[in-house]
Amino acid sequence: MNLPGTAMTYLVGMAAGGIAATITLAPALTQTNRASTFDPVSAFVGTWTATKPNENAPFLTLKLRESGGKLIGTMSHFKIGVVGTGRIVGSQVIAAESPVSDLTVNEGEVGFVWSGDPPLHGGHVRFVVQGTKVAYLLIPVSIEEMKKIMSDSPGASGFIPIIWMRRNPEAGNGKQHESSVEKWEITTEASLINAAEFQYRFANGIYADYSTLLRSGQLQKTGGRQFTLVPKNLQSATDPLPGYLLRLLVSPDGSSYQFSIQEKTSADCAPGVFSDETGVIFDGRTLGCSGN
Repeated sequence: MNLPGTAMTYLVGMAAGGIAATITLAPALTQTNRASTFDPVSAFVGTWTATKPNENAPFLTLKLRESGGKLIGTMSHFKIGVVGTGRIVGSQVIAAESPVSDLTVNEGEVGFVWSGDPPLHGGHVRFVVQGTKVAYLLIPVSIEEMKKIMSDSPGASGFIPIIWMRRNPEAGNGKQHESSVEKWEITTEASLINAAEFQYRFANGIYADYSTLLRSGQLQKTGGRQFTLVPKNLQSATDPLPGYLLRLLVSPDGSSYQFSIQEKTSADCAPGVFSDETGVIFDGRTLGCSGN
């Protein structure tokens, strides 16, 4: 997506999280309106960090806290770099953390102005939460800035202005990975569901089943705001991903959800992706299935 003077690329088929999990699906929920203790502002509060693959020390730290019912925060400094097909990595710069200004919360996203580090000049950054543990920064990058970053990263073949972040990552649990090209549809669908669930809960206080996400227009709205490519059959309640089986179950009180996307052939043991309200996307097979 090109804007005047700015080169912007949105999320296409990336996943963040671990590599193995035991999934216990909760009972399905018939959606009803009910009181909720969900605090939209506190959903963003915490220390969010970004790390290089296979490293624990963060190159970027974003700290958000609540003061007088509003969010305030600081962000560390880093030198930007790009690897592979466009993933942003960085090197930490030893300097005092800078306050982020003009911090706003709107429709489940946080926006703020960041001063930036060379060659970035900063600008209005979007902080998009995809669960209780996973989020990403979408950074505005001009054409000139992108050219400079690419020239400083000779091994990179592309550029995606997204930085994946985790809230308070535990030791050994901050590993992030790119999805393969062949699986872009299911990983994009998984990321889209997580973002839509967070934004639906931001507005309604509870998570929703898939039919409710469709009927409310939340999936289409989230897809239009955050993704350049989405699965073609997105608006189908019964078959959103032809060839794959989507199961999305919500707890009775609407406070949690879990879903899986697996190939329809031998679905019980087919490879696929799994996720829940944390936003972490797991790539693997169901428990008890052979890895061959």
